[in-house]
Amino acid sequence: MANFNIISQFLKDFSFESPNVPELFFKQENGQAKMEINIDLQVKGAEGGLYMTDLIVKLHSKLEEGDKTIFMIDCTFTGLAQMEKDASEDAVKKATLIDVPTLLFPHVRALVGRITSESGFPPFTMQTVDFKEMYEQKNAK
Repeated sequence: MANFNIISQFLKDFSFESPNVPELFFKQENGQAKMEINIDLQVKGAEGGLYMTDLIVKLHSKLEEGDKTIFMIDCTFTGLAQMEKDASEDAVKKATLIDVPTLLFPHVRALVGRITSESGFPPFTMQTVDFKEMYEQKNAK
């Protein structure tokens, strides 16, 4: 594993839409909601051992009956990491695709909970993501 320092972390892009509000709030029986969650990672390298990891999270909550959208969230949260100079390519890959997103994820999770709550919905708490397992599944293909 490569040693690294997070130099900066920041919200790069955030979008929230709830196209069927306020109608959803006035109906007594809206039915069951389902949630589609997509998580992706993009890594860009720069000179001097700097790497930028984008944690991209897309959530789409909709009613099972009628497929009506409750809300949609697109979020890109980024971490800029300085890797140690003699880190191997494999160690850098694991750090940028496992360790950095593991450190970024709690910030995205908190943002999603806060924005859903502030928008009048029950706060949505995302389950923890195992980025190591995600990495291993992608590399097993």
